[in-house]
Amino acid sequence: MESTSKSLEAQLADALREQEELRRNLQSCQSALTDAKREIEQSWQAVKDANDELQQFVYAASHDLQQPLRSIGTYAQLLQREYSDDKHAAEFTAFIVDGTNQMGLLIRDLLTYSRTGTSTRRANISLNGPLQWAMLKLTPEIRETGAHIQHGDLPEAYVDEMQIAQVFDCLIGNALKYRGDQPPEISVAANEDPDGLVVSVKDNGQGIEPRFHDQVFVPFKRLHGKDVPGSGLGLAIARKIVRAHGGRIWVESDGKHGSTFNFSLPW
Repeated sequence: MESTSKSLEAQLADALREQEELRRNLQSCQSALTDAKREIEQSWQAVKDANDELQQFVYAASHDLQQPLRSIGTYAQLLQREYSDDKHAAEFTAFIVDGTNQMGLLIRDLLTYSRTGTSTRRANISLNGPLQWAMLKLTPEIRETGAHIQHGDLPEAYVDEMQIAQVFDCLIGNALKYRGDQPPEISVAANEDPDGLVVSVKDNGQGIEPRFHDQVFVPFKRLHGKDVPGSGLGLAIARKIVRAHGGRIWVESDGKHGSTFNFSLPW
């Protein structure tokens, strides 16, 4: 009986030691988890600070560049008028004017890109609103190209209205720019899936070869070079906006029969 009692005491002592060891291990894990959390928070804050500094730099640089650029453009236009009878002078000043206009567009789009995704002005709105805003903005191009845009009644989503309007502006604007031989036929629709909404903008334009499907969203990546006006930031801005809303954007095309740009918006 005494032997059995000692055996139970030994088992109890072993169990207590194991419990104490587990407690120390748990405290060690909690301490390591706290340290890791602190390091992550510090790294996140460092990234946020660096991003804020970059945005401030881009804003300051863009603002400071615009004024001398306007001066160059203004004086180039004056020279263009003054020497309009001189064929070579007119040609050279035209190059300067075109260059300053292109640079001005690039600076404005770069500024927009740096600020994109920072807005917190989100609300439950009908997507018809931002779509109509984009179509109104693109009215001259729609009339010029003879485009026909078809869309039904779009659902509501929790979004920044003006930023989603920018996405529609970019996608419809690209469909007008990269049109085929026939007048643009553009269809806008939205479908629900378990994770949220998927909005699509389909066109009958030139299409995009599958090997370029990812590259078109890269800043300054222009598949058609300078043949089509633009800064090469439109789709990059659209992608940044969609990502800031927790979604993703992608393109479907065989490179011959138009393109369908899709973007998702989570519930």
